[in-house]
Amino acid sequence: MFSEDALRPTGLLRFVTHRFILLLALMAGASLGVVRAEDPEPADAQVGGGTPGGTIALTSSVTFTQNLTGHVYVWDQGRLRPAAQAKVSTGEALVRTDSSGRFEFEPEQRTGTLSIVKPGYDIVRRPIYYDQSVIVLRNLVVRAIYIPFGEVTKPEVQAWVHALVDRNLINAVVVDIKNESGQVFSIAATPTVEQIEASRDGSSVGTFLEELEGKGVYRIGRVVTFLDNTYPWWFRDNALHHVSGGLFLDGMGITWSSAYTAGARAYNIEIGVAAAEYLDEIQYDYVRLPYENGLRERFENTEAQRVAAITRFAREASEALHLAGVAVSFDTFGVVSTANNDQGIGQSVEGLAPYLDYISPMVYPSGWHPGSLGFAYPPAHPGPVVQINVEATVARITRPGSALVRPWLQDFHDYQRRGLPYNWEQVHAQIAATAAGGGIGFMLWDPSLAYEEQALEQALSLTWPPF
Repeated sequence: MFSEDALRPTGLLRFVTHRFILLLALMAGASLGVVRAEDPEPADAQVGGGTPGGTIALTSSVTFTQNLTGHVYVWDQGRLRPAAQAKVSTGEALVRTDSSGRFEFEPEQRTGTLSIVKPGYDIVRRPIYYDQSVIVLRNLVVRAIYIPFGEVTKPEVQAWVHALVDRNLINAVVVDIKNESGQVFSIAATPTVEQIEASRDGSSVGTFLEELEGKGVYRIGRVVTFLDNTYPWWFRDNALHHVSGGLFLDGMGITWSSAYTAGARAYNIEIGVAAAEYLDEIQYDYVRLPYENGLRERFENTEAQRVAAITRFAREASEALHLAGVAVSFDTFGVVSTANNDQGIGQSVEGLAPYLDYISPMVYPSGWHPGSLGFAYPPAHPGPVVQINVEATVARITRPGSALVRPWLQDFHDYQRRGLPYNWEQVHAQIAATAAGGGIGFMLWDPSLAYEEQALEQALSLTWPPF
């Protein structure tokens, strides 16, 4: 077990490790660049030119003659160990590290920059100045709050978030990039977004995210995916349909695009890629089929076909976004982790996990019907309900290099019959249960932004399982 404070190596340990890595380089007889996630970028950096002692200025027109090779390491309980299955990208090519943490790119695959994504660790995106490099990743346990589309542009909300960061109550944010209506902030607008007039001014959001980056905040961009009240009206062939004809409308009267069509999948992936410059992670929500009755595609497709469609989107999104240098996560129904089927929506934890960095089950205790999980009234048992669901999700992810579990937790009052208040004690119980159940980090959901700050304070003292 480790505490979050233990995730930051001490100055002495950094010094010793740095010297150890340089010793490895000398033993290998190579000119080696050492990069840590917290290192500043050199102002006058050079890139190795492939000749002994020779360097050339880093420009977009650089022609590389040597392979780029390197090793990725992570801190694990005070020790340095190879980071297997890390996704390493130059923007032109994407590879995974082997069991020794090694990666390699051909000269034509190099661009002068490198990004590294590994679940549970900070994202690395920076220039690489040598033909061989060693990168040491820093542990990351996300403590995030959600900020809705209509709130994140407000100066007073941005100032409030900065204050939470400055007090170390949060180290991450989840910000809407595309909302339930299909509106997209201009920082992620693609030609198709512009064509369907779905772009909304997001210049202040881009500035806000850049400011948070400067403070070391992990930035997650939420993309509401197949629930979309704009795109399907323009591209009806890429929409879901009602059994009686016409577009399918869910219980809220909103249309859905179709996970079965390449166009709808590509549309949402392109939005994520467009936003990657401002974010560390793209999180897809409503990445499923609607559960309401009357959906024609439910009768036309089997469970296996539903799951295949959503899983294919995960594979396609993973390839594009890891190449762009950002992590990828999906929000899932909590019940999918404890049921023996896809609940009619196409989500499968086992199928999705190999392609994603994080799976985020929505484990809100108020979302469980009376009698679920052995509780007469689940909202009265926030800790146990969350722990059972997190443990069930973790148990379904067995393949090495797959996603970690980072759930959405309830920071709003119970909406079922008893209407129980959810104060800091109930929120903290969920956070502690996440750690006990094998989750890594958490995200709090409250669109009204009335987050329980005392629960965030208490989270600082928790320990989290090693990964």
